[in-house]
Order: sequence, then structure tokens, then C-alpha cells
Amino acid sequence: MSMHEFEDLVEMSVNCLDQAGEHGSFEQRSLFWNLYQFQESWDTGFTHLRVIDTLLKHRFVYQFNIEQHPEYSAHKAFFDSIQDFTFVNLHPEEKWHSQTNPAAGYVKPPHLFCDAGSPLWQRFVELGELTGNDALPPATIDIVDMVKEVMLAAKAEGDRELVSIWYTALGAQICMTYSEQEYENVKKNPSLDVIRDMVQEMKALEVNPGYGFLEQPTPDLIKEDPFLSEWFQISE
Repeated sequence: MSMHEFEDLVEMSVNCLDQAGEHGSFEQRSLFWNLYQFQESWDTGFTHLRVIDTLLKHRFVYQFNIEQHPEYSAHKAFFDSIQDFTFVNLHPEEKWHSQTNPAAGYVKPPHLFCDAGSPLWQRFVELGELTGNDALPPATIDIVDMVKEVMLAAKAEGDRELVSIWYTALGAQICMTYSEQEYENVKKNPSLDVIRDMVQEMKALEVNPGYGFLEQPTPDLIKEDPFLSEWFQISE
């Protein structure tokens, strides 16, 4: 079952970044790429179409006519038969494989789409269809730096709830996937100090708008767990 809380968090973040405008250390195109990488690290579905106009606006997603697919002429019958949303693998009509034949783009008739950094985007770059900044891959951003940028946008928009949810989400990511040494490295990242300052300034943890995996843990659970006690700054 899809973890809708992470899907909703990324959707809210994309909208917030768009409303706040370019203001931070990273272009929104790269922030969007990293947000969806974060989303895909959890059990989530494909949600680009919820905010497709925003993703197109910031040139994270590119839109073409189906006939512009580099393999269209070789797979005309396949492409012409598409009636609804579908993913298109790197080698159309061949079985999907995460390593040798990954999903390269997607179709929602009459349009073909590809994300910056995707295999289909790379094909368009190689063919000279995408040039200049559009031919540059999105930058990989450390998750702590990414969360800081989203939180800064949320603060600019007065979105206390988004700040609260992201603080819980970052804690969940660290708790579930980081080693002790990796967590120690996180503590050395100056962005974490900025994040915690924002959380304290906005009294963000006084609201608990998250649900599912992103609902704040109960006080009893926090007190029992050393990481949670430190992360949520619970004193005895």
C-alpha cells in the first residue's frame, strides 16, 4: 500500500517552492529532482501529474509530442496504440528491467514526457533536442540541505505545518536508513542548525499535521528512544 504521506509531502513542497520563487542556494529544477528521489526511497507511487504544470514550468519535466520519441518510427504501432497514461521503457516494447531497460519516460496522450536526468532526457540531449541549461543534469543535493531549502521556502510562505512535517520526515529518514557514523556527519552539516533554528523560531513542533509514518511520535515513545529524545529535544 502506497505511503501517501510522503507523496503528499513532496506535492506540498513542490507547490511551496513554486510559490516562494527562486531564492535559495539551489535551482528549483534540482530541488524537484531530489524531492522525487526522496519520495522514491519510500513505498510510494508516481505522482508527477498532480503538479505537472509546475514541473514543466521549472523545466524539470519536458513535454513532446509522442511522434517526437526517438524510437517512434521503429515502434509506431506501439506508440499509436497508447490510449491512457503509461510508462515507456528505454527500449520500447521490451520487458522492463531496472538495470538494462528502465522506465525512460511516460506518455499521457497526446504528449510524451521525460524528467531531467532520465534516460529519455539523455537521448534528447544526445540528439541535440535539448541544449544549454536544459542539457545539464540536475544537481544531487544532500538531503539535509534539500530539507533546509524547502523549509526556508515554507518559512517565507508562513507555512508552519510544512516545516513541522519536514522535520519529522528528516528524522524518519535518518532513523530508518542512516548508520551511527552517518548521523554524526549530519550533525556537522551547518544546514541542520538552520533547520533547528527555524523549527524553534516557528514553534513548529507545537503542531502535528503529519499522518501515517510522518505523525510525530508520542511523548512516551520519544522518551524511550535515544535518537527520538535527541531529535525532538525532549528533556527529562
